[in-house]
Amino acid sequence: MSAVTEYVERVRGAAVNAMSRLRPPYPPVAMEIDRKEVVLVRFKAKHRGKPLLEAHAVRPMPEDTMPSSIFDHSARSTDELTARFQEMFELTGTRPGRISLVIPDNLAKISLLTLPERPSSQRQLDELVRSKMRRAVPFRLEEAAISYQLFPGEGRQVSVLVLLTPRQLIDRFEHSLTALGARVGLIDIATPNLINLCRSRLEVASRDGKDVALLNCASNYFSLVIVRNGRVIFFRCKTLSPGGESANGGNGFLVREVASSLSYYREKLAGQGIESVIVRALDLSAEEIGEKLGELDLTRIESVDASVTVDLEPGQRMDAALAMRLAPALGAAAAGIR
Repeated sequence: MSAVTEYVERVRGAAVNAMSRLRPPYPPVAMEIDRKEVVLVRFKAKHRGKPLLEAHAVRPMPEDTMPSSIFDHSARSTDELTARFQEMFELTGTRPGRISLVIPDNLAKISLLTLPERPSSQRQLDELVRSKMRRAVPFRLEEAAISYQLFPGEGRQVSVLVLLTPRQLIDRFEHSLTALGARVGLIDIATPNLINLCRSRLEVASRDGKDVALLNCASNYFSLVIVRNGRVIFFRCKTLSPGGESANGGNGFLVREVASSLSYYREKLAGQGIESVIVRALDLSAEEIGEKLGELDLTRIESVDASVTVDLEPGQRMDAALAMRLAPALGAAAAGIR
């Protein structure tokens, strides 16, 4: 199976309770890249208890190495990208091998489709998904890496989580890592790995029909996920314009966009209210995000907490800000040794 195929097949989160059955064989090493920084984490399995974080590092990304969004098709050299990847391996003492690569949500087109019933054959399902997505992407479908995952809906309905990204983007990342001797076992996006990291908390919070949200506020985008009865019912990613405000910006961008999402949630998804919101925030603290969400009557705010999922080597420390930064990579790498 190619890394591209693995990438698009690994968009988990369609059914939070089913993740333990659907979880793919992730490598215990993961690298996350975004517009500002690159992260590498490496885990070691233990006979009992949580996986052990052996090494981690965060370094700035070279300027303009990464596209700003799925609409950014500017040509970029892979030399600086390859050099930074090599630096991360050397810095953490990690020998290039099988690795997961986590990229920003806004480098993929993510859609939730609802079908009245499951098609009778895989071929019919393939054709139906491609037909519905053909006009939904800003590039030719033939130039995209595409896959999807089914999960139960209401009654006979089925829901389909579809992920598309430009194939040339995936090829560029793979080329840089392959040049160093690394084998890309998985290319994934950030927020599904936060779901993986917070799976237990989401399961508990969404019991008894309660709805719970996960908000990923990254440097130039945010993603909002809503889970009901252990399944994702809403997934939205919003990209900021280049040079614009941060996802947590002071002129109300976050409040406006989350308010719009909540309006859709109430009107189209019969939403009765969000029980709690789990937040990952890079530019502001979860407390500051909580103040903004309080304007929308979202008052029960929790931070992403990596400590409940991983153990540290003696003498290692991980403050809240670092835990937030490492979280998507932790979610990908820890899944490989559970």
